[in-house]
Amino acid sequence: MSNIVNVFNPPPSRDLTPEETKDCVPCQIMSTCFALAAGYWFASGRVFENDKISVEENLKKNPIWWRNAVKGFGVGLLGFGVVRGTEGILWGTKSEVLE
Repeated sequence: MSNIVNVFNPPPSRDLTPEETKDCVPCQIMSTCFALAAGYWFASGRVFENDKISVEENLKKNPIWWRNAVKGFGVGLLGFGVVRGTEGILWGTKSEVLE
């Protein structure tokens, strides 16, 4: 059966096993890299750099409160990236890390 048919006629629900819900190392690495890169980009303010418009127009389009909110979101993403990158090593139990 195709994936499109599964959208309209989904299979019956079932309980997932712990093996299916266990976090994988590649998933952790990808989310860490994405969060750190996006967090750096937002926190640095590069998202607001635009050579095609003047500084005054840029300030009208992106007021200071909005810039600070986006930069704060970037700092939050940086923190999430650090937490996500270290959670398996620092906060996991020995049995979780060794598995």
